Amino acid sequence: MTSRSWSRWAVVGAVAGLSVVASLVLLPRPGGDSFGAGPQARLWWRTITLMTGEDGASARIDGGRPGDRVWLDRSVDGSRVADGKLTVATIPEASIAGETAVVSYAGGLLRACAEADDRAVVRCTRWTSAADPTPDRRTRAVERLIDRYDHDTGRWSGDGGTWQSANALTALIDYMHRTGDRQYVGYLDDVYRHGDVARTGVPKQTGYHDDELWWALAWIDAYDLTHEARYLTAARTIVDALDDQHASFCGGGLIWARVGTDAPQHPWDQVNSITNALYLTATAQLAVRVEPQAQAGYLSRASTAWQWFGRPPGQLLMDSSGLVEDHLDRYGDTCVVVDAGKRWTYGQGQLISGLVALSRATGDTGLLGDADRIATATTRSGSEFIDNGVLTEPSATDCPGPECHDAGTFKGVFVRAYAELLDTGRSRAATATFLTTQANSMPHTAIDDYPFRWQPPMIAKDQPNFATQAAALDVLNAADAAR
Repeated sequence: MTSRSWSRWAVVGAVAGLSVVASLVLLPRPGGDSFGAGPQARLWWRTITLMTGEDGASARIDGGRPGDRVWLDRSVDGSRVADGKLTVATIPEASIAGETAVVSYAGGLLRACAEADDRAVVRCTRWTSAADPTPDRRTRAVERLIDRYDHDTGRWSGDGGTWQSANALTALIDYMHRTGDRQYVGYLDDVYRHGDVARTGVPKQTGYHDDELWWALAWIDAYDLTHEARYLTAARTIVDALDDQHASFCGGGLIWARVGTDAPQHPWDQVNSITNALYLTATAQLAVRVEPQAQAGYLSRASTAWQWFGRPPGQLLMDSSGLVEDHLDRYGDTCVVVDAGKRWTYGQGQLISGLVALSRATGDTGLLGDADRIATATTRSGSEFIDNGVLTEPSATDCPGPECHDAGTFKGVFVRAYAELLDTGRSRAATATFLTTQANSMPHTAIDDYPFRWQPPMIAKDQPNFATQAAALDVLNAADAAR
């Protein structure tokens, strides 16, 4: 943390281009007291920093251009701005930085905000009080994830299919659950109000059932956090719309996509493990959250989904070692495993999550033994998914690199599910050590962004994006569960 004397900020106008609100309360000179970089936000290539001290803060912008403005807001409780633009600094000509005077917390909260001169977009840091500690690694990871959220679309920038945004939202909700920090709860409402969520439960329909079911799980988590009925309704809308999507082949598993979707690929002739594991999870979770008269119906669907994995042909997806294969394809009247051995971490993780949910719904702790078997097969020494103790994605041959898209989310799904298994307190396979090893392995970066690979060092073609950042947040959340 960089520190410097407060006396620099006792004089108004220390920064070129500074304007000051008449009611501004400037701090006295406290002598040797120091302050340093607190919460940050990104505005494209610009960095906005709340420079914090014992009694007050200033707002700073770096990497900007002349005309960019930075200011401080004050709030009583963080729910609304009580005093906006307490002091404003404008980056002068021939400069790339600007900083305001320091003002007192006045018993409330402060945040730094900035606006790019060439674009009408404002970004702000999180609210901070005088008593708040310096943001830790997980808080900074959240900030970098929030930087990538697109308020115009209600999804994260770069997400063409929507399902990875559902996972990013889930990681954010999990952070709020585990920390009690509710500063980002407004993002749930913002996402909900975009696209077609209020009617269909999803921002837009892609025809792929797994895309939609990720949103069902995100809305269930949102309901658990806020107890707002609209989120539970959104999840039910998604799940109930799939009642007629069970295959007439492959033993009746849920098909991957609706007929007509992505016609050259024929995904409606495929029954995959991830879609059925998601359906298992969602129905089991709904069974303990809906009104009593509807619980039995969801529980029956969840039980049927798990039974499908236990008999042919769904049973073919359960490898003899305990690992989960990816999918079955229809060939006439026969269903066969395609690309046997090409397995993914999220396929392992989501079935673990489904088994944990079904165990909680039924009270059958024997289901946790099945979850343990998958967890052990995935994380044991010699597993294809483990490299020097760290989770990897062996089937993602195009990762890292510009063609790596979906796989950026996968490992986050696994550690999230693994933490759920550990949270039961009954697992004989899940260990705190495994989760802390994953968190400790991730390469530290100066800008708190995390790439696809969790083994250092970070390599040039491994460029972080919102999906890899959300997966990193999943790791840090999971490591918290291990404490």
